[in-house]
Amino acid sequence: MGGIRLKDVIKKFGYNIVIDNLNPEIEDGSFTVLVSPSGCGKSTILRMITGLEEPTSGEIFMTITKSMI
Repeated sequence: MGGIRLKDVIKKFGYNIVIDNLNPEIEDGSFTVLVSPSGCGKSTILRMITGLEEPTSGEIFMTITKSMI
């Protein structure tokens, strides 16, 4: 497993900002849960982390460990 860090991630659909300046860091080996009301962007965040969706701006970093190779 590896760590994940989002830096200043923003996602817009047209003029609607659905993710605004997100900066979480998920450490290697941690158990993380996204909890919020319906329509707040949880699935969009996961889609951006997996590469299915591009952030409008910002960066997503993933740490690759030896066991992942």
